[in-house]
Amino acid sequence: MAAAAGSAVNAVNDCFSIGSTVVCTTCFNEEVEGEVLAFDHNTKMLILKCRSKSTEELSDIYAMNLSLCSNVQVVKECNGNFDDPQKLNLEQVKMRLRKTVERRQDYLKSKNADVSPEAQELYRAIAKQYGYNEVSWQGLNIQILNEVTISPPYRVDNVVSSSNNETSCNYIKRIIKQFFNTRPSPVPESGAAASTSSASVSPTSSSLSSSNAASGSPVPAN
Repeated sequence: MAAAAGSAVNAVNDCFSIGSTVVCTTCFNEEVEGEVLAFDHNTKMLILKCRSKSTEELSDIYAMNLSLCSNVQVVKECNGNFDDPQKLNLEQVKMRLRKTVERRQDYLKSKNADVSPEAQELYRAIAKQYGYNEVSWQGLNIQILNEVTISPPYRVDNVVSSSNNETSCNYIKRIIKQFFNTRPSPVPESGAAASTSSASVSPTSSSLSSSNAASGSPVPAN
């Protein structure tokens, strides 16, 4: 990947003029096309302004590490007339980065290799209500506020409070009910579908056999 990226960068002489349109493929095989806002030759960092995926009024800013990209192409050279890029609000960038890191850390708190993905989703649903600092894994159990415990299989009947706090228990039970009521119904297994299909064919075969027997036609032996 690094070799491919290097050859792709060399193809455009390691230089991108501001205002040009560039297309490159990331290491996740995602194609990104945008207008060049800045390019650092030493670090091979390319800043692109791309059309927003959510609204036409805004633009998405991508910081591309060309050492991890391939198939870098200049689609349109800049004619020399372009507006100076707006200055970045570094404080806002730092704040968004901090929030992104915090969300990722909260998500990692919900991971537990010993329980099912469904149980981890329930953990996140409860943590959204109480905050991730108030919810934790205690082995296979979900513990809330250090007093309410939900044990497998994580249903309403599995909610227990060490302090007999009925208010907290009832609220958590409502969260659990809503969680399981809003989940999609499980898809039938292929084996069950095949069994149903086989059962539906049997009466037809029986009818054909009876019809052949009544008309005196020979019935093939199975």
